[in-house]
Amino acid sequence: MWQPLKNFVNSLTTYMALSPDMVARQRVNQWLRSRRCLTCDEWYRYHWTPPAVRRPLPKPLIDFVYQQLTAYSGLEIGCVKPSDNLVDDLSFPAVCWFDWSLTLCEDFYETFDLDISEYFDETQLFTCADLVIFLEQQLENRKDEEMEEMGG
Repeated sequence: MWQPLKNFVNSLTTYMALSPDMVARQRVNQWLRSRRCLTCDEWYRYHWTPPAVRRPLPKPLIDFVYQQLTAYSGLEIGCVKPSDNLVDDLSFPAVCWFDWSLTLCEDFYETFDLDISEYFDETQLFTCADLVIFLEQQLENRKDEEMEEMGG
């Protein structure tokens, strides 16, 4: 008789544990609002083209990161700096759904037709720049492999 209620309570408890922490999200967004919020194009030009980086990163990649990180985290990514730490500054494990990294891999595959799930380990990516550079390297590796196939 009590089993359906117990199952419901367990489901609700699990859902709450796996859901984003809205208090943490609000706290991080409040901290981010002390900065100028850049549009996607401004974020690209300001952080991902010279002189901020040695060579410009692919615009479609930065568009993807800007849009997807906003969707996963609920944070104002236009206020995020490349040097912001994903855990310490942005509280990514708390502000995102528990499976954000799996979703990122799926979305990356859908967008770029490249499966990164075997190589992606968010525990090895400390800053926003680390994440962007990792994704850019995956695209570069594919391009190198395609060039080798064409040449050999």
